[in-house]
Amino acid sequence: MLEEDRDLTLNEASEILGISRALVVQRMEVGDLPFRYVGLNRHCLLRDVLSLRDKIGVQQRAMDEMAKILEELIDKHELF
Repeated sequence: MLEEDRDLTLNEASEILGISRALVVQRMEVGDLPFRYVGLNRHCLLRDVLSLRDKIGVQQRAMDEMAKILEELIDKHELF
C-alpha cells in the first residue's frame, strides 16, 4: 500500500490540516473531504487530506493577495 493510500483518523487529519476536528467534520459534511465510516469513526485517505491542504493554501494565498490589493486601493484613494 502506498503511503498516500493510508487511512487517517479525524485527529490525524485535523493535525495535518491545522484546523479543529469540528472544521474537519464540516469539510467532510460539505463534500470537500471524502471519508468513510470505520465503525462509528470517520476515516479519510492521506491523499485526500493533502489535496484539501493544498486547496486551502491556494485559497489563502488568493485571499491574502486580494487583501493586499484592497489595502493599496484604500491608501491610494484615501478611503476610511
